Amino acid sequence: MESVFGYEYEPTAHLLVTDEDAADFLQSQFTNDLRPFEEGRSTYGLWLDVKGKVVADSFVLCEGEERFRILSEASAATALVEKLERHIIADDVEIEVLPAGRAIALVGVSAEAVLQALGFAVPREGAFVQTEGVSIFRGRRSLVANFELWAESEAVASRLKARLLEQSVEFVTQDRVHAVRIAAGIPSVPVEIGPADLPGEGALVGDAVSLQKGCYLGQEVVSRMYNVGSPQRALYRMAGSGVVPVCPVVLYMGAKKVGELRSAFSVGDGWQGVAILKTRFAVVGEVLAYDAGSAEVECLFSAVQEGSK
Repeated sequence: MESVFGYEYEPTAHLLVTDEDAADFLQSQFTNDLRPFEEGRSTYGLWLDVKGKVVADSFVLCEGEERFRILSEASAATALVEKLERHIIADDVEIEVLPAGRAIALVGVSAEAVLQALGFAVPREGAFVQTEGVSIFRGRRSLVANFELWAESEAVASRLKARLLEQSVEFVTQDRVHAVRIAAGIPSVPVEIGPADLPGEGALVGDAVSLQKGCYLGQEVVSRMYNVGSPQRALYRMAGSGVVPVCPVVLYMGAKKVGELRSAFSVGDGWQGVAILKTRFAVVGEVLAYDAGSAEVECLFSAVQEGSK
C-alpha cells in the first residue's frame, strides 16, 4: 500500500508486573502519568535513577489495576528489573521477565488504512488494542501515523507479516527506519540518551517526562533543571560522508572535546546520526572532527517543545 512501510524487530524487554501494589509502585517510578489505571491504556515514558539519569524507556500497557505489561525495543530487561527491584521495599509487587516476542512497526500516512484492511481496530492516542495474539499501540518513530504491533510469539508474528505483505506493505531496513526517526527528531533510548544523561538533554521533558504528575524517582532533578537551569548539553543531528562510523566516537573542535557521536546510519552516499554536544560549542554548519573523519552539525535534535504537555 502507498505511503506505508513495515519494520520487523525483536524487543529487548518484556516484563509483566502484577499484584495489589503494582499500580502505585509503577506510578512512583515512571516519568509519565499511568493514571487512570484503566485496562487498555498505553503510556510511553522513562525510568530514571536517583540522580535523574535515564536508565531505560518503555511503553507500559495497563491490563488492569493489578496487571501491567512493560515493553521496550532497545532498553535491556536486566536494566529494568534491576532498577525496579532496587526500589521495592514493602510493596506487594511481582515482576516476571517473559519472552520478548516479535514486533512489527507500521509507519506512514496509510498505516491506519492498513490496520482497518486487516480487520484490526485502530487504537486512539494513549490506548492499545489486543486481537489475535497481537497488541497494537501508537509508536514513536515518525511525525506521521505509526503503530507498534507486538506479537506474543514467532508464529503470530510470521502470520501477521504475511498478511501485511498481502496488503503490499514494503518491509525496510533498520537504516531506513532510523532515518525517518532522526528526521522527526525522536531520540533512541538508551543509545542516544542513556545512563550518563538527563532527560532534558534530549528534549524529552514534557513528552516522555510529565511535569504535572506526582512524585517519581528522579523528579527533583528533572524539575530543578526545567525551572531554574538549562542543559549544558543537547542532542544534535549530524551528517558525514564516506564510511559510517562505529559509535560512540568522540567529537572535537580543534583539540577540544565537545561531545560524542552516539549513533550513525547509512543515508545515500553518506551517513546521518545523532550526537550529544556541549551547547556552547554547537553551531549549525560547524564541522567537527573524530578519529576517522569529520561530521557537520545539521540542527538541534528536537521534535517536541519542552513543557508542551
